[in-house]
Amino acid sequence: MVLGTIDSLKKLSNFSKRGGEWDHSLHQDAKNELALSRMKRISELTGLSMHCFDSNQQLLHNKSNAQSLAYFPADVLNEIETVEGLTLIENPNGITHFLIPLLRDAKQRFIAVGFVFSREKRKLTEMVLSAVKQEWSSEDLDFWLESQRVLDVKSLHALLSLAVLHLEEEQQLTQLNDEVDNLSECLDETFEEISLLHEVAQHLKISETPEQLGQLCLDRISTLIEAETNIIWFEAQDNTSQFLSDSQTDFDELKLARLVAQFDGFHWDKPLVINQVESSLLSLEFPDLHNLVLVPVSDGINSFGWILSCNLLKSEEYGTIQASLLNSVASFLGTHLRNIDLYAQQEELMLSFVKSFISTLDAKDPYTRGHSERVALIAQQLAKQLGYSGEFIQDIYLSGLLHDIGKIGVDDGILRKEGKLTDEEFSQIQKHPMIGYKILTGIKKLKNILPGIRNHHEQIDGRGYPDGLRGSDIPLMARIIAVADAYDAMGSDRPYRNGMPLERLENIFREGKGLQWDSDVIDAYFEIRDEITRLSQKYNAEAETLAEAGRNG
Repeated sequence: MVLGTIDSLKKLSNFSKRGGEWDHSLHQDAKNELALSRMKRISELTGLSMHCFDSNQQLLHNKSNAQSLAYFPADVLNEIETVEGLTLIENPNGITHFLIPLLRDAKQRFIAVGFVFSREKRKLTEMVLSAVKQEWSSEDLDFWLESQRVLDVKSLHALLSLAVLHLEEEQQLTQLNDEVDNLSECLDETFEEISLLHEVAQHLKISETPEQLGQLCLDRISTLIEAETNIIWFEAQDNTSQFLSDSQTDFDELKLARLVAQFDGFHWDKPLVINQVESSLLSLEFPDLHNLVLVPVSDGINSFGWILSCNLLKSEEYGTIQASLLNSVASFLGTHLRNIDLYAQQEELMLSFVKSFISTLDAKDPYTRGHSERVALIAQQLAKQLGYSGEFIQDIYLSGLLHDIGKIGVDDGILRKEGKLTDEEFSQIQKHPMIGYKILTGIKKLKNILPGIRNHHEQIDGRGYPDGLRGSDIPLMARIIAVADAYDAMGSDRPYRNGMPLERLENIFREGKGLQWDSDVIDAYFEIRDEITRLSQKYNAEAETLAEAGRNG
């Protein structure tokens, strides 16, 4: 009599079904081993002997221990083919068989089968025949019979149910531990990814060259993705390609170009991941490729290059973590390259704006044409001699160009007057630093150059204008431009006088050192006096290329 399947036990039912789900892809030997280990664990928990059947192939695979008697009547064997959950079959001869699903997939169903005496131990004829078939002696059979347990159906049901549920909990715990381990590994990788992106974000400055940022990204990628080849390839600002590689092979720029060309027309809204190159047509041209991730370096609209990682060293496949990491790095780098392009365009626009201002000033006072650019170039050389570089060099050049822009607001007659200025006229001239400052103060882009425009006529002893600043209170930019301005003003011809001889000019510098002009800047002048003299002599109003060279210094 079949007592029924325990479908009411939700956990037990889930155990059977889940076994089929997570074991579907297991190799044959692995499935056999898993089914056997489950059966042995239930046997350990209950103390009952069991046999493992493959119900689909109608095969007896194994048994829980050597002293297990195979006694399975026809009604039990028939039930094996359809059993879905823990099933008990009670026979009139005082034997109760039990059937427990262990594992199943499309090809196999492993069932654990065993039996107990439900009333008293008896040596049944069928058992004797089975013992003879297994070549047991009478002593072996007696020993086996003595070790058997007597359990009524209710007790057997409870014992097996608890054992199966306990196995389910153990498997859930094992699965949970595996998930925790996997989660921990993913967290480690995610932390490394966040760390990389944070470091990249910190270097997203216009002053950071694409090559520097690209090399930083490549170095960190190579620590996180252990692959035979990691490459970052992009087009730089001067239309030359930058090929940054960490490769154990000869994967060069031409090979990468050929690889990229294979995917012409691919919709690059996500990384390209290929984990079995050998099974694709790609292997015909690239037989040494096994797996790869290819990502465009892009800001979402414009494409600047590519990031490639191929042939993992410690894993068979690229996953979403690696693909996501490379995609994030490519987006950061693409955004940086786009920002550099935009910044360069803004710089060109600003320079054009500044030059239009200078042209306007030259039109008002043609006799001093070229003075502003010469001052800018000389100030830039002085700043370099003092040890400055980078943005300050660019800013002092622009400030030198615009230092006299306030003269736009001064009467043309005063600017072009050939004789000595009256006190009132000189007072008008003295207003030009503040006029220039007010003209440019609303332009955020020019904020850094305003000190040179406003304060280039200040003096170290406090007798300058417009603010009467003294010593180090005068902005450094203004102190440098003051020397450059004085040099060009004294050495250039004017309507009312000829340019001053260099010897006399330098004597005035020596006398005014520490009084009118900053001592360090005067010292810097004398250290490069020959260079400044050559620069001034070579300059002319049409020397656009020289001015450009100085700006890019």
